[in-house]
Amino acid sequence: MGIDGRQHLELYGPPESMDALEACGLVLETDSEDLDYIGTRFFGKEVSIKRLGFNHIGLSYEFRNQPIYEYLTELLVQHPKCWIKNEYHTEDGDCAIWIARMVDGKPSVQEFEWQELFLEEAMGSQDFSKTTQSQGLTEEDEICSPVSDEVTKKVVQRKN
Repeated sequence: MGIDGRQHLELYGPPESMDALEACGLVLETDSEDLDYIGTRFFGKEVSIKRLGFNHIGLSYEFRNQPIYEYLTELLVQHPKCWIKNEYHTEDGDCAIWIARMVDGKPSVQEFEWQELFLEEAMGSQDFSKTTQSQGLTEEDEICSPVSDEVTKKVVQRKN
């Protein structure tokens, strides 16, 4: 059983790259069967790409289990003058933002992950330094586990 989620992808780059990516529906030709599967599974005719400017396209799409950063890195390698931002959130509240561009001929990636508030937390709490996530608290309960036990935050700066 996987985790469902939604991603929002934005790309900036030269108009000829935006035209090419829009025309192919972000389906790339690669030497990897895994990457080819990702391209046809997530993109192509099923996705609605919006042209947001002469050098900017955006789209939203569904995913299962994990984000597709390897595919987005390949997209960047094939279109090295582009800048890519991908944001996602899952049904479990996991969220992340992934930003990449080429620097000195290599992908430069930044990533930030966090845990979003659950609706029950947002509606029923007055102290957001604590969380009710995974706790079956009743109206009489006033003490929650610390956020640091529930939330994972990390910033990764990598150059591949």
